[in-house]
Amino acid sequence: MKYTFEELLARRYCGAKTRKGTPCKRLDIYENGRCPLHGGLSTGPTTEEGKRCAALNGNCPKKKRSP
Repeated sequence: MKYTFEELLARRYCGAKTRKGTPCKRLDIYENGRCPLHGGLSTGPTTEEGKRCAALNGNCPKKKRSP
């Protein structure tokens, strides 16, 4: 399927680098220009419990340290 130049300009891709090193081709992006898989909707922990667990887990979220 061929697109016109205007249609290609109107389409916005995520553009984040995938594991292969190619740009992400997802079209469902948010205001910051990224898709949900690449940080488009993440705002971090918002509750006090979530903030406490994030502080306990630090940079190693796979290891279960939180109570």
